[in-house]
Amino acid sequence: MKDSLTDYDKEFEEIVGNLSDTIHDMSDPVSIATMLYTLVEERKSSNLVIRDINAKFDSILEKLKEISTRLNELESRSGTPSVEHATFELSDRDREILDYVTKNKRVCADDIQEKFKYRGRNAASARLSKLFREGLLEKVYVGRKVYYQRRVPD
Repeated sequence: MKDSLTDYDKEFEEIVGNLSDTIHDMSDPVSIATMLYTLVEERKSSNLVIRDINAKFDSILEKLKEISTRLNELESRSGTPSVEHATFELSDRDREILDYVTKNKRVCADDIQEKFKYRGRNAASARLSKLFREGLLEKVYVGRKVYYQRRVPD
C-alpha cells in the first residue's frame, strides 16, 4: 500500500513540478512569445482544416442541388406509369384482383377477402392499397367504407 502512495506522490511531484516551472516561465517574455507563436501557428492550422472542410461541404451541397434538380426533371417527365406497362409487372394474384375489380365495377376489402379466401381483411386491404399506390385503382369513400374501382386513364 505504501508503494502505491509513493508512486502517486512521485507522479504528483512531477506534475506540480512541471506546472511550477511553467508558471515561473510565464514571467519570462521569451517564453510568452514562444507560447503565443505556437498558439498562432496552431490556430492557422485549424483554420486551414476548417476551410477545407467547408469547401468540401459546399461541393457536396452543389452536387445535392444538381441531383435534386435532375430528379425533379425526371419526375415531371415520367408522370404515372401507364396501366398497360404496369400490368406486366404485377403478380398473378394482383392481376386476378384487377380483373375482379373490372368485372364488379367497384369492390371493398371485404369483397376481396371473401372472393380470394383471405383470413383477415388486412391482407385484402393491403393488396388494394398497393394497387391504388401504383395508380391502377381509385378510392371511393362511401360512409366509413372504402371502395376501389379501376382508374380511368386520362
